[in-house]
Amino acid sequence: MMADTTQTPVVDTHVHAGTTKYEPVESLLDQMARHGVDHAVLIQHMGMFDNDYLVACAEKHPGRFAIACLVDVHEPGAAARLATMVERHPAVQGIRLYLADLFAGMPEARALWDRADALGLNITIAGTLTQLASDEMQATARRYTRARLHLEHLCHPDPKEQAPYPTYRRALTLADLDHCVLKVSGFYSFTASPWSPYLDTLRFVDLSIEAFGPARMMWGSDFPPVSGREGYGNAIAFARHHVAVPDMASRAQLMGGTATRFWDFHAEA
Repeated sequence: MMADTTQTPVVDTHVHAGTTKYEPVESLLDQMARHGVDHAVLIQHMGMFDNDYLVACAEKHPGRFAIACLVDVHEPGAAARLATMVERHPAVQGIRLYLADLFAGMPEARALWDRADALGLNITIAGTLTQLASDEMQATARRYTRARLHLEHLCHPDPKEQAPYPTYRRALTLADLDHCVLKVSGFYSFTASPWSPYLDTLRFVDLSIEAFGPARMMWGSDFPPVSGREGYGNAIAFARHHVAVPDMASRAQLMGGTATRFWDFHAEA
């Protein structure tokens, strides 16, 4: 019997909203309504450590959003602030962490990773392809196994790397670890094409599907930066029509089913 995909929600796992950078949440909600997106994960943008606006968005629109916060690794007590935020705001179910901070040996960065792991959070990982393909990343992923590690933007493939793409393939070996999942997002950043559909990226998509499988892959738009490239509608159409998955059940996993295993969109804000 085929799985019933009609009730699988559509989830955008990588969006930004703000009042001092990018767009307010109303712009995002408009795009979600236009393109049949049920839920989204609000990823705090770089340099913003006041997460109150994102929490307010989740409170104002119950059932729509979950949050991956940011905490300043340059300030002492970062891990304690993360724990307090998670305790007070159930919509805060993850944190965005930067590999550059951890690999530089910053004590508060290590403390944040330790606390996020102890709390079993979703860690959305910002890093370069070189960092993701490194031995340090392998050690990091094997150290933090209680957290769920969300690898951003298809692991940032390099469009100039020649086949058989050895660096990219090393990054994809993170799929050997069950707590690592992949965001299918940010295509505009690794294409050589001036406009969509970015068919030249499908070589990387195929490799990632071979490594992770659709049940461990999650679509994301990267709104609003995507609006300056192919646009939200073309981004979701690419995932719905060009990413080659074996069947409709797999498509449903990619477009939302996987995400709902990690993010609870009905938790109180």
